[in-house]
Amino acid sequence: MDWRLELSPATLVKLVSFLYWSAFYLWCSASWPKRSPEWCSRVVTLLHGSVATVVGLCQCGVRSITPWRLTMKISLWHYALMVWSWGYFAFDLIWCLVYWRENTLMLCHHGSALYAITIYMTKDYTGCCFACTLAFMEVTNPLLQTRWFLRDEGYDTTMIYYLVEVAYLVGFLMVRGVLGTWIIYRIVESDLFDMDEKVISIVFYLVSMAFIKDIFGYIIHKYRSKIVRGLQKLLGRSGYFVK
Repeated sequence: MDWRLELSPATLVKLVSFLYWSAFYLWCSASWPKRSPEWCSRVVTLLHGSVATVVGLCQCGVRSITPWRLTMKISLWHYALMVWSWGYFAFDLIWCLVYWRENTLMLCHHGSALYAITIYMTKDYTGCCFACTLAFMEVTNPLLQTRWFLRDEGYDTTMIYYLVEVAYLVGFLMVRGVLGTWIIYRIVESDLFDMDEKVISIVFYLVSMAFIKDIFGYIIHKYRSKIVRGLQKLLGRSGYFVK
């Protein structure tokens, strides 16, 4: 049998999405030939992260999340968001394999995302759940990319860079660490989700914890002296610190 006849509609639309993101990356490379491959990849990631956050939150209906909403039938717009994100993660996974071969954690993150979206696309009621998951995963991504662009342009000693970095670090720890811990607890104890959805959620949570470990290491490395000086001043003014 001809292999072309075995391609399902889902496979075709995912392929189109992957080609879209690849074409956008190639367009960035052609439009800014003096920029590095990572710069072009960051532009692609910034676009996906920004749109995924806004659209995901709108589709999630974060103000009115109910058991009924989480189990409602998937809509065409939910499915379109899944396909759109699947193509991005497939593109970025290949990009990381080519340029970031040593970044195992990022490869695990993208591989898990591709597997999760593939599973979500086979179900009839996971649209809202996927939209919420994608939005919370990507909500701090625009800050991360903005931070990188500021550093790449030489603004890493400015106040705006410091504010963006602190906003990203605090936001990531709060969303993935605090809120993520509460969400994973509710998912695991709930009867609304299948076992494969619970496993996917646990995998994403473990990946998030690995990112948080790296973030804590970065904070300690970069801000330890500032934190110590701040505590010394605070305790000194309170009368509890003796130099």
